[in-house]
Amino acid sequence: MSSLVAEPAGPADRFAALSRAARRSRGALLPLLVGAVATGLAWFRLLPGARNTLWAEDAAVFLTQRLHSGPFVSLVLPYDGYQQLVPRLLTDLATAVPVPDYARMVTLLCCLVVGLAAAGAAVWTREALQHPATRVLFALVPVLTPVVAFEVLGNTANLHSFLLFLVPLLLLVRPSSTRGALLPALVAFVVAMSEIQALFFVPMLLLGVRHRRSWPIGGALLLGLVVQLSTAVLVPRVRVPVAQQPLDVVRGWFLEPLLSIVWPRVGPAVTRLVQVGPVLLVVLALAVAAAVVVALWGRWRRDDGLCTLRTLTVALVVASPLVWCVALAVNPTPRIDFTHHGVELLAAAGYLRYAAVPSMFVLGVVVLAAERLLRVRRRAATAAGVVVLALLVGLLGWRALPGESARTGAPSWSAEYRAARRHCAEGATEYRFDQAPQGWNVTLGCATVRRGAFPTTER
Repeated sequence: MSSLVAEPAGPADRFAALSRAARRSRGALLPLLVGAVATGLAWFRLLPGARNTLWAEDAAVFLTQRLHSGPFVSLVLPYDGYQQLVPRLLTDLATAVPVPDYARMVTLLCCLVVGLAAAGAAVWTREALQHPATRVLFALVPVLTPVVAFEVLGNTANLHSFLLFLVPLLLLVRPSSTRGALLPALVAFVVAMSEIQALFFVPMLLLGVRHRRSWPIGGALLLGLVVQLSTAVLVPRVRVPVAQQPLDVVRGWFLEPLLSIVWPRVGPAVTRLVQVGPVLLVVLALAVAAAVVVALWGRWRRDDGLCTLRTLTVALVVASPLVWCVALAVNPTPRIDFTHHGVELLAAAGYLRYAAVPSMFVLGVVVLAAERLLRVRRRAATAAGVVVLALLVGLLGWRALPGESARTGAPSWSAEYRAARRHCAEGATEYRFDQAPQGWNVTLGCATVRRGAFPTTER
């Protein structure tokens, strides 16, 4: 008769238990380290003046509406036809600090969100990227993308760019339990409520139809998108028509998301382009095409362990030009009128913020190609994969050094606060805080300025 009392665990059992605990610890440690590094990089890439200056909607829209509508109603207020949940949440959190520290706190919170997104990417790419080096680099791609430092990094107005990078990763998550789907589902909903362009990845939901534990993730994304689309219909965007050539949009993808990877400053980029000619863009495009071919190389079999990697590659390859083209279709601009002004226009107009996400996706494909090479398990392929990773790390690391941004030279929040204190001491009732770019501002009452704290309820 079998005994009902469990036998004491032997040395082998204890060793196996310790090994499992160690693997779990390593699995949790990597995302934490990636998140911390990404947060630090985001902060490092911004000069002190940029960290202390609000950008565009951060002041004129999100803070203004928070002060007028209160901490809860403002969370779901539409802006320009969209919901902006994450920017409004961060605005609520930042108003808890003293007024003089508000801009720096907004910047810090944005950097923390970038770090959290990187940590999530490190977790949700375990199947596609089995080598820790490629997984870490892929997770850091958004914060290391050269073009993001000029306008996109460190402000809530453009934080959606980093959130969009997570969407294809979330839709490839296959949880082992319903409980494991809860966090990805929550993130998917928050992302969808902050970035309507998540709509582009909805076809990927078909890939998870047979995986019932993935349904909460897709359902949460759809729920957020339903709210977004309802907002777009009920409160449509207002845009002034601008003539724009379709060919310029196509040229723009090569001249901005692609070219900015190597030359994030438009001056040197245009100089090099004029010297070398279109051949330079052809070489860059061929390099990206080679990365796509490498990532997709081999016979496609469901059980070869490469299905997720290839699916993610296809998603990024399609999404990069799609996001660029749709952004310019919805927001036409004369800043890409290369037909009439040539590539020299780029030097005068600068890179558009719409180049950020397409550029992230291109760099992501290069990392996926390196992962594919490392999986071949041949010396030549492994060496090639290591070289690709080393070159990419060198390029992105070199371009990650802090430099001038769109906020350079704008009035700092601290300087405006000191001016407000003097103005209010002379008997004024309110003061306008000018921020970047020129013409964007927020007005604070002198009661708030004197108290040095934001009101906790609506005005």
